[in-house]
Amino acid sequence: MIVELTMNLISSDMTVSNREARCLVNCARKAILELHPGFAERYERIVGPHFDRVLHERWPFEEPRANELVN
Repeated sequence: MIVELTMNLISSDMTVSNREARCLVNCARKAILELHPGFAERYERIVGPHFDRVLHERWPFEEPRANELVN
């Protein structure tokens, strides 16, 4: 549910900036891993790429910013 809500917000709310979207993704990741501590590897393999795809579709010319603190 956290993933679906975050993805819907990022893809449909045109007032959300790229930076805010990355912050939402980061917060969703933290919430998911707090609820399911053993899910980290699965998150990186399955959920993370879905978020990356949505971010790239919405902002195709923005480069992913590795290790940038967005919160």
